Amino acid sequence: MATAPTTAQRRAPTGVSCPGKVFLAGGYLVLDRAHQGFVVATPSRFFTVVDERHAGEAGAAAERDRFAIEVVSPQFDDGRWRYEARRVDGEWTVDEDKSQGSASNSFVHLSVRAALQVASALNPSASFRPLAVTIVGSNDFYSQSRTDTPIPFAPLHCTIRDVHKTGLGSSAAMVTSLTSALVLHWTAAPDDASTASEHGRLPNPDAATVELLHNLAQYVHSLAQGKVGSGFDVSTAIYGSQTYRRFAVECLGDLLSPNSSRESTITGADLLAALSPSSNPAWASSSTAGSVSSFALPPNTLLLLADVDAGSNTPSMVGKVLAWKRAEPSDAERVWRELGESNARLRDTFAALASAAEEDREAYEGEVRRLAGLPASEWTTSSTPFPNAVNDILTIRNHIRYMGSASGVPIEPPEQTRLLDACSALPGVVGAGVPGAGGYDAIWVLCLAPPSPSSSSSSSSSSSAAPAPTAPSTGVEALLRSYTAMSVGPLSRTAWAQGGTVEGDKGLLRERLDEVEGLKEAVERGRRV
Repeated sequence: MATAPTTAQRRAPTGVSCPGKVFLAGGYLVLDRAHQGFVVATPSRFFTVVDERHAGEAGAAAERDRFAIEVVSPQFDDGRWRYEARRVDGEWTVDEDKSQGSASNSFVHLSVRAALQVASALNPSASFRPLAVTIVGSNDFYSQSRTDTPIPFAPLHCTIRDVHKTGLGSSAAMVTSLTSALVLHWTAAPDDASTASEHGRLPNPDAATVELLHNLAQYVHSLAQGKVGSGFDVSTAIYGSQTYRRFAVECLGDLLSPNSSRESTITGADLLAALSPSSNPAWASSSTAGSVSSFALPPNTLLLLADVDAGSNTPSMVGKVLAWKRAEPSDAERVWRELGESNARLRDTFAALASAAEEDREAYEGEVRRLAGLPASEWTTSSTPFPNAVNDILTIRNHIRYMGSASGVPIEPPEQTRLLDACSALPGVVGAGVPGAGGYDAIWVLCLAPPSPSSSSSSSSSSSAAPAPTAPSTGVEALLRSYTAMSVGPLSRTAWAQGGTVEGDKGLLRERLDEVEGLKEAVERGRRV
């Protein structure tokens, strides 16, 4: 990582985005390091833009040991926080300015404080300027009217406390983009952007820096939540779609002491030593370190997401499942083992489909076109592994329902079962499920996405015998919009994850404001308020 110079040279704005997530398989099991989770990164992203304020805006030139930081989230009525960073005896602290009456936000406050500590530890003699920071999330992170097309990063006309989320991992994506943008702004060389092309995204940091940013975001997110979760949502925000094995609590050592979320006694050097993979062996040891490996949806598939406007208490659900696991260890271990095996089979089936597409793209696409017009119950004669994927998903759902019944937790409640079954019966649908911990928050639907005949050099005999069927996604959308047994609606197409694409699998990215639709305008809205 390049360290910040000691001069007070003004930097260009720094933009960082991180994706949301859909936890396709591995809910509950991922809490145990013996099991893995399978996560898809969404096109929906959280963006943080860090800019240095002009001297006139700040009231004075930056002081060596004191500067102001204003963070704005213009989508919310109460999304504005002001902080004063002070260096006392060589250590930075960040105090909240409550004179404007804004509500406190521990996720934002702890992100700013920890990022400053890490950046200053990387270069203790660095100079800092007053900052204006803007945070916005793609519209599909939040429940809102789907009858029209809102502007990008649309105002939600409510407070943060009152907003309804869609379960894409907004807090993890926000914390990761905010901490990463701040650290990169303070530590990257001022001319870092000048070596890149004039268009498109800027080059990402090197692997060691990305790993440090991951560990920092895991620390802040755990601190703000008051516990160490599984960490898959932060990992997805950094690395994108993945097979995930959680890190051990030992990696964070004493960083989560009872007083850490208040006035921290942890120095910047302590924090950097604990989070740096080169200094803390726990982040590298096979007995404690987490792991990330490849996971992707098959080519010519689409993962549709739907918002169920009911809501579930995920921490309460997790607590009850773990209590059942302790009370009935034999039965629980059997279910967890069989569910883990089913999850792994789905991963392997997806990999086999990707291999089939690579080996003979024409035959694969022709079979996708044929299956797209049939319900999955009629796929038994397919030459591809798609019928295996259908069975894998159904087996996983069976295990999840048993776990829910045994623990008294509505992981896939009956109302959701009826909705998932209705979606799964449509032509071209591979399967459907409840993401993550389940409950009433959301559903996912995986359907085929056949290419148009013109997109292939030729058509196979299996696809030329009949006209191209209606896209399966159209049927799924229509069902979700007309469904009356629950309040459910599909997220916009911009939130759908497309199989077989590298772009859809990406994690943290460095962005240019002008290259992201609506981002520059959102930043300007925040500054006008």
